[in-house]
Amino acid sequence: MTDAHDQGLTLHLITHVPAHEPREEDPHYHLFEQVKARMKRQGLWRCAISDNYCGGNVELHHSHIEFSQAGGIDLDKINQQLGLHLDDDGDFQEWIESPGNLEPLCAVHHRTHFGVHVIPGPLWEPLRYRAAHVQPAAEFIPAGELDDDRETVVKTTRTTTVRRRPTKSGEVEVDKVEDEKTKVKVVSGHHTVEEHVERHHNVDKVAVPRPRAPHKAERKGFFSRLFGRD
Repeated sequence: MTDAHDQGLTLHLITHVPAHEPREEDPHYHLFEQVKARMKRQGLWRCAISDNYCGGNVELHHSHIEFSQAGGIDLDKINQQLGLHLDDDGDFQEWIESPGNLEPLCAVHHRTHFGVHVIPGPLWEPLRYRAAHVQPAAEFIPAGELDDDRETVVKTTRTTTVRRRPTKSGEVEVDKVEDEKTKVKVVSGHHTVEEHVERHHNVDKVAVPRPRAPHKAERKGFFSRLFGRD
């Protein structure tokens, strides 16, 4: 069993963006606004994650294909993968701004601390199914926040147990068991960015002679005490 722990992960990415129209001039942008208005009317304008970390305004996230990546998509591949029937680029562009490719997320889960745009997919997807008492799989910490206030906290706990038991040879075997646990945690601001635990187990066995019972003087009878006889 591996103990729960935190570990740091630093990513440096270069994103390759195909040519695309400016967002404000996209002829299909009105469809995006229509989806937003319809969700609000239908009571669906809330974060899809909807947990105690939610914060900020709700925003629409392009869940399958990001708007800036639309120019590099193979239509046949996306039809096969998602079971779609898009006939041409016009259909595809409309689908990009449709409910099938849009998901409401709060600012925290969209593009900031626990955002889908800043956390790798394998670590972000478990946020959808996280149990209430479990920490999120990952969190994003800006480099400035990480470097400005980084502190290492070390806590060591030692436990010593002594056991004694007699042996057939008349000695007493003494077992001294020492367990040491050292917890190292790196904290930046209010966030734990790295944590690990080290354990050491040491057993010392020593055999010592069994102590003899103290000698008891023989009790003398009444006449022996009276006449001084041994």
